[in-house]
Amino acid sequence: MNAFGLVRVSTINQKDNTSLEFQKKRIRDYCTLYNISLVNIIEETISGSTPLEYRGGILLLQNMITNGECDVVIVNKIDRLGRSLLEGLKFLKFCEDNATRVISISENIDTDNPQSKLITNILWSIAEHEIEMIKGRLSDGRHKKFDDNKKPYGALSFGYKKNHKGLIVVDNEESKIIQYIYKRYNTLTKMRHLTKTKRTQKLLHSLRIKGFQFRGKEFKWWNVKQILSNPFYCGVMNWKDKSTTHCYDTIISKRLFNQIQSAQ
Repeated sequence: MNAFGLVRVSTINQKDNTSLEFQKKRIRDYCTLYNISLVNIIEETISGSTPLEYRGGILLLQNMITNGECDVVIVNKIDRLGRSLLEGLKFLKFCEDNATRVISISENIDTDNPQSKLITNILWSIAEHEIEMIKGRLSDGRHKKFDDNKKPYGALSFGYKKNHKGLIVVDNEESKIIQYIYKRYNTLTKMRHLTKTKRTQKLLHSLRIKGFQFRGKEFKWWNVKQILSNPFYCGVMNWKDKSTTHCYDTIISKRLFNQIQSAQ
């Protein structure tokens, strides 16, 4: 059976001291004691809280496991898999699904051992429960923010930004573009011979002439469509099946917004 060790430190400074060498020695000694064929030890210098999909060492191990090149993963402590219990357990679950043994020396965990499997299953249940609790708290927090007429979550609409205090405020330059789009489109709706598509094309042409851009790029028809249908600009905020008046400054009037909607 081919075994690979995994050692990890969170900072460059830690890499310079004996932390990595200590972990390596523990893994080598363990393999010698139990006659395990150690092929290599993979090093990581990255925070354990980094998601698994961004960790080079974990990704390398996953590829080798998938290709049948790794049968056993050995760490000195289970937290080398991830500071987050959930992240560590995700990798354990991946190994279990791919018939790969995981050994954590300090905790005396060996997934080939039925007792260790029971422990990891209990930990997994605890982690799942914690996830649901976190989701519940996030949902409650979002509900409260919405009830306080504040944006519960999600990306900011074009025309708004966060100031140095983290508060949502109007972006003066972008808001001028929003106002121009609404006023210009409202004028175009009065030209009865123009189809909806022609109005949008003329508006896009006007935006190009003005040199107006959408976050550094040329405006596209879908950018215009999103802007013209976004009630946030006139003070209305929708979330799930609810609607309220938000507490932020508006960019256009409700009258102008309603005129545009009736012409859409």
